[in-house]
Amino acid sequence: MIGGAISQTGRYSEPAGRNLNSIKLWVEDVNKRGGLLGHTVTIKYLDDKSDKQTAIKLYEKLITDDKVDIISSPYSSGITDAVANVSERYKMPMITFAAASSVIWQKGRRYVFNTIDYAENYQKGALHLAKDIGVKRIAVIGEDSLFPRMTRKGVEKWAKELGLEIVLAENYGSRKQGDYTALLQKIKSKRAEAIFSNSYFADAASQIRTLREMDYNLKIFASTVGPGLPRFAKDLGSTAEYVLGFTQWEPIPDILGYPGMQEYIDAYKKKYGTSPNYHAGAAYGAMQVLEAAVKHAGSFDNEKLRDAYASIDVMTMFGRYKVDEKGLSRHTGMTFQIQNGKRMIVWPKGQAQVKAKLPMPKWSAR
Repeated sequence: MIGGAISQTGRYSEPAGRNLNSIKLWVEDVNKRGGLLGHTVTIKYLDDKSDKQTAIKLYEKLITDDKVDIISSPYSSGITDAVANVSERYKMPMITFAAASSVIWQKGRRYVFNTIDYAENYQKGALHLAKDIGVKRIAVIGEDSLFPRMTRKGVEKWAKELGLEIVLAENYGSRKQGDYTALLQKIKSKRAEAIFSNSYFADAASQIRTLREMDYNLKIFASTVGPGLPRFAKDLGSTAEYVLGFTQWEPIPDILGYPGMQEYIDAYKKKYGTSPNYHAGAAYGAMQVLEAAVKHAGSFDNEKLRDAYASIDVMTMFGRYKVDEKGLSRHTGMTFQIQNGKRMIVWPKGQAQVKAKLPMPKWSAR
């Protein structure tokens, strides 16, 4: 049995729900292939309610009471960082698919392994595009939690390298429906030409709506997690157009060319009636890594499985899995722009589907 807790309710439930969709799909697929080491795979995924303390208790229960054979990860860097302490205590290796903050792997842990690009790189492409169109003055904002803080560090690093001036850098408290008018007015008073928002869905959506209400015309608005969710373009309509976002993966096999991508995309569409986004793809890829590690280890033994995660080099439908000595992967993501309601890759150039349409047109011209 594979056990885990994930946000089936609460603020992270939408992206986490896509993770769980793919985990369930993988279980069906692996059992069609005979399971793991001849055993039928079952999963027990509990609801952590998007809460760190709840997740800690549930992983303790899964390991000590339910006696699961393998654990898989929760959603978000903050919750994964907390749960990683449980994984270490019980020496149970954990593959992650939704934790991008590299600080998780800077604490000497031996039992947690990463499959996605780091938070510090989420705004890298957007910053390069800003440089390309002559942006000089930028603002960086985000929720005051682990992932956005790490993303901000990346913005500060890349801005310095590219010669972009940060005229305002500010974190804000967690909130479901925040009013960002005062913050955006402050940014406007600083004459920022671009905003790099290290945000989830609710805050990113509220911010771009407020920018339109204010008639504040930026050259670039770049967010992190929010625009990558299908509902962002659907719910916001024309307001979402030209927004930049980051993706770990997209269902574009003709460009990425990873083995098994088309089969996975077709199966996901058939089961769930929609295309997978990167949250879904990351989870399926991580479960393929889990499958490969179990086969390599030839056992469900914790230490053998840990060593397999640390040493294998495999290609999945999500890309290559190979970690360094800390357990960090070499996966790299891409920057997209919402154009005509669709996420279109615009950076790096070698993987771009279209050219970025920048600067963003004025609100009055839409």
